[in-house]
Amino acid sequence: MTQTKDGAAAAARRPHVPSWDVLRTAAFAAVAVQHILGAYARRYDIGSNEKVMIAASFEPLRFAVPLFVMLFGAALFYVYREPPRYMSYLAKRVRQLVLPYAIWTAVYLWYAEKPVTLRGVARGMVYGDASYHLWYVTMILQFVVLVPLFFAARNGLRRCCTTRWRMVVVSAVLLGIWLLLLAFRPSDGLAYQILVTWRTRGFLLWTGYFALGALCGLFPDAFAAWARRLLLPAGLICAGAIGYAMWLSVRAVYQEGAVNFNCVSYFSPVYAVMTMVTILFIYGVADWLVRWRAVQRICGFVGRHSYEAYLAHVLVLTRCSRFLLERWPEMNRYIFYAVLTVCTIVGAVLIAWAVDSLVAMARRGIRRMRGPAKT
Repeated sequence: MTQTKDGAAAAARRPHVPSWDVLRTAAFAAVAVQHILGAYARRYDIGSNEKVMIAASFEPLRFAVPLFVMLFGAALFYVYREPPRYMSYLAKRVRQLVLPYAIWTAVYLWYAEKPVTLRGVARGMVYGDASYHLWYVTMILQFVVLVPLFFAARNGLRRCCTTRWRMVVVSAVLLGIWLLLLAFRPSDGLAYQILVTWRTRGFLLWTGYFALGALCGLFPDAFAAWARRLLLPAGLICAGAIGYAMWLSVRAVYQEGAVNFNCVSYFSPVYAVMTMVTILFIYGVADWLVRWRAVQRICGFVGRHSYEAYLAHVLVLTRCSRFLLERWPEMNRYIFYAVLTVCTIVGAVLIAWAVDSLVAMARRGIRRMRGPAKT
């Protein structure tokens, strides 16, 4: 979702990875369907059978945000073999990530009939609460700001891991530390704020998924080969993880009488490991699917515009839902949400394409204007 190019020179040296477009497409579609299921679960007129269906349908899609974080780490360390110039890197990320985020924050504040002021937009960007999906951008921007720290860690690990055995040991130790951090539950203080109150908006608990992406970006061919080799065992673990999560979610429906999307968490140590294996399985599937040219073209298009589509999709979801309810209030619920899913995904991607095309046209116009001025 945040894979946009980091400079023509850097991009020219690194060949495009088509399977990542498939992964971005899958992650974006999964997020959109998650939010549609969330809207479905908030209806007052649904019965227990529908609640069970919603809870069970949500779990196979839970991989989406960890996969996005993994892809961000993969793109960063794939494009940059050496630490980028920090200020230049920040300037590019401001243009690619922050400016669209600011604009869409203002759009969602206006749509919610809240004051659209510079202070209000800045606050909404910091907290990521102008709309319920924008917290992700607040979190991922922390990885952007801390880029020198991650490259310093990579260089330190390179000096330390001079053999394959050392690399395995160090990786296991770091994974254990991350899992202990996920299991730690402070009672109060700053640690409570970071690890409990702001756990999704802070970057710290996401570092395991980011590190998995870093491995993918540093060793793309080896990572893809392992994903293909472990496709069957990873698929079995993935099926077990989804089955376990579905059982917990369905049980929660019968116990609480409502859908509880928080009864399973990718911050649970056991489920975090299962989520990593699930990502490995999905990577292997994507590497297989990308052999078809049609898949490459469709997912390449969606992947290029997935960040803007993510920003736009909640507005599209809301507007399409209201339109369908006003025009066809007696529509069968299953048909309604099937149509809403298609409209949301397609509409968000088309809006993203239109916005990105306008931005590209504006940049070309600015370059043409600057060209004669320099001569």
